Amino acid sequence: MEVVFKNMLKAYSGKCDGLVYYYNSRLGRVLCRKHVIPRQNTHNRRMAAISRNLKALNPSPEFRQDLKLYAALYQDAPLSGQNVYIKLMYALARVYGVDLATLTREQITELELPCATVKQAVEAGLLAPVQGYDRLTAAF
Repeated sequence: MEVVFKNMLKAYSGKCDGLVYYYNSRLGRVLCRKHVIPRQNTHNRRMAAISRNLKALNPSPEFRQDLKLYAALYQDAPLSGQNVYIKLMYALARVYGVDLATLTREQITELELPCATVKQAVEAGLLAPVQGYDRLTAAF
């Protein structure tokens, strides 16, 4: 839902009255959604473990910059570099059968997984091809 303010605040974010407000810089708008606290179950715990591990992999700043460039080149949907990273890693798990909750940087290099660069990921079919992807060669 789009939020309208009388006096536009570009950086307003937070929770109020059961809603979560956040600014989307790509759309140039403040958006809101219903604040939902998920129930704890095994699926939630697994997702949390995967999220923690993907953050702990800590890709290089150059690789993260390539993800941002890929997101800017991708025309079909507004993406961020973080969205591209998550999409890439879940595609890797689906195609190569790796466990994202236990994946390590060493496994990426030892198994020569195609997530080592954005270019390799596109060529392996993990990400959709975009014009100029062949320049995105920064190492993970």
